[in-house]
Amino acid sequence: MESGLVIHNKSAEVNPVTIEEFNELKMRVGWGEEFIIRYKELDFWISQNKDGVYLTRKSDGYTQDFRDAEQLFQEATIDKRFIKDIWSEIIW
Repeated sequence: MESGLVIHNKSAEVNPVTIEEFNELKMRVGWGEEFIIRYKELDFWISQNKDGVYLTRKSDGYTQDFRDAEQLFQEATIDKRFIKDIWSEIIW
């Protein structure tokens, strides 16, 4: 169930997200927080439950599942690109 928590780094619309901000996102997801992130006008929901961590494209519900936050940030893809490679283009 979606928690309703949306963190939006408005500075990312003008300036790239810093590595510190991306590391904060990773840390907070690791703590169990859920987020909506945006990449090229598409929204994605990072959610989790006892079985794993999920990246879901909101437009069509396409979901990738991972055992934990670390795996998500290493292996999740958006637009055929790894999140770890496009972090500076993500708005959160």
